[in-house]
Amino acid sequence: MRLVVFTDLDGTLLDHQTYSHALAQPALDALKASGAELVPCSSKTRAELLPLWRELGLGGPLISENGGGVFLPQGHPLASQPGWLPAGPGWLMRALGLDIASVRARLATFAPRFGAKGFGQLSDAEVAGLTGLSLEAAALARQREFNEPVWLPEPERQAEAFLAAARQSGLEATRGGRFFHVLCGADKGRAARLLLELQRRTSPRIISAGLGDAPNDAPLLAAVDRPFLVARPDGSHAALDLPGLVRVPLPGPAGFNQAVLGLLGELRL
Repeated sequence: MRLVVFTDLDGTLLDHQTYSHALAQPALDALKASGAELVPCSSKTRAELLPLWRELGLGGPLISENGGGVFLPQGHPLASQPGWLPAGPGWLMRALGLDIASVRARLATFAPRFGAKGFGQLSDAEVAGLTGLSLEAAALARQREFNEPVWLPEPERQAEAFLAAARQSGLEATRGGRFFHVLCGADKGRAARLLLELQRRTSPRIISAGLGDAPNDAPLLAAVDRPFLVARPDGSHAALDLPGLVRVPLPGPAGFNQAVLGLLGELRL
């Protein structure tokens, strides 16, 4: 039996405010010791994910921009299967989502009436101000390939109408921890299912787990065997209801740590 763990980052593995994963370190160490594979599955860009991928000492795939792209290091066992395209030195890719230029063109047809602004319209400094990221990190966050994070001036009042307008324009939109994410043709669940299908061709005895904290994690949590929803910083949970969903009482990396250590203990890995 082999465990594959897909995890959201902001608000799940990474603290919502500090972006630290320190509180999850015991679980990260235990995953590595067990031989489990950890797959980041985030709204973050590939440019943002790669430094964290290296920092965590990962060697497997990563999923960027809410499932828009699935990236695989060359030399990984899955690289021998067909369908991968070159994606820069040392990497292969499967693009599941519409390219960012097309997404932004559709977004421009309705975003102005909401006063909405995507990352393509914001500067590095503006993104840094909205997220708490450094200017350097904000620049990486703006290197979009598939998915456009969108800031709304009055999200609670505008959410329903904005999501409806996105659908009418042929886009998919979902709400993350800070932004609405607009894309087309992909979601975290589709990307996770693709990787699991490829892995099960050679390793049929796989158990999959997924961790998230926001509505945009619902497709991912629906795609795995063991879904976990960590708490938000105030202790509440996103309004998700899925079969087998475990609501973890702790937020962010503390919740990740609690869920993963509990799962490893249960599976005796």
